[in-house]
Amino acid sequence: MVAKTPRASNLELLRILCMLFIIGDHLTGQGGIADYSTLSSSLAFCLIGCGSRIACSIFVLIGSWFLCEQPFATRRPLSLWLSLWLYTVPVTLLCALGGLPVSFGTLRWAVFPASTRQLWFISDYLVLLVCMPLLARVLRGLPRGAHRGLLLVLAVPLILYPTLFAEDGIVSDLSWMFLYEYLLAAYLRRYPDNRLSRLLRHRVLALALGVGLPLLNTAARAWLEWQGRTDGKAFQYVAYYRTGLGALPNLLAALALFSLFQTVKLGSRRWVNALAGTTLGVYILHQVPAFRDFLWNGIFQAQAHHGSVSYTLLVILATFAGCACVDAVRTWLVMRPLYNSPPFRMLCAKGDALAAKIQSGD
Repeated sequence: MVAKTPRASNLELLRILCMLFIIGDHLTGQGGIADYSTLSSSLAFCLIGCGSRIACSIFVLIGSWFLCEQPFATRRPLSLWLSLWLYTVPVTLLCALGGLPVSFGTLRWAVFPASTRQLWFISDYLVLLVCMPLLARVLRGLPRGAHRGLLLVLAVPLILYPTLFAEDGIVSDLSWMFLYEYLLAAYLRRYPDNRLSRLLRHRVLALALGVGLPLLNTAARAWLEWQGRTDGKAFQYVAYYRTGLGALPNLLAALALFSLFQTVKLGSRRWVNALAGTTLGVYILHQVPAFRDFLWNGIFQAQAHHGSVSYTLLVILATFAGCACVDAVRTWLVMRPLYNSPPFRMLCAKGDALAAKIQSGD
């Protein structure tokens, strides 16, 4: 039996950093802790919340980089859906039993969490995972020129239009952007001699794009927030370039950071890989709609620390650490026994067989 190669920790470390940026954006946007009344405070809080959409694109790029070269496994989307359901239902019920305001609509959403946009990243990532067999079939017979042409054609509505006009345009569903990032990651991996990869191998350029672009956007946003000029055209572009997955500055920054961390020689660190394995669970848990307001202003009392940058950073780290611990315990007590259960194995076997037929074209 061939020994399993330990997974390198460079991209796993990037996933951890991405989740910290996502939590930072959620806290500053939802918790009422951000203060934009002075330029220094505005700059600090804009910086804390600057990288969440870049982080989402990086998550998709990392997943696609590995998945495009692996056979489809039903276990992946099924595990993610179960993780989503096994967080939203118990946590929402606990909030209701604990006396928190939980509406009937919130309870209904908890039972069908993938059907709405409240946890949009997980919903769209599930769509991408389910489409993997069909995508693998398309890529299998796709020549390099056709693959490149497909990326260029899709770039017009998904990247060019949003970048020029600071709006989503006719293709507004983010599942399309996830699909584009999958196709892009597959192209970069299949053809490593492409021009974009060669450019991003220059660390100075990768650092300038990956760090410089978000910093420029942050500086512009901080100044506009401080001046109270949030209803003009300039703020529309700055805000969209921060939050739009299809905005070219976001995509370039994500690609640059992804490329930069690929060159990091970190080896395989078990604790990094284990912590990175909790990131999707951390995302789901801290954003359960019935729980997140209580998390920010019940547990951490964010509004009472309005304007405190140091407390904001402490809450980000505490949220990640606490949710990661919960996710590790959930995996050990619930998910592992579930993975070994006959019904789960049967569903995975049937799904894998169906995926194999789709990929083969039978």
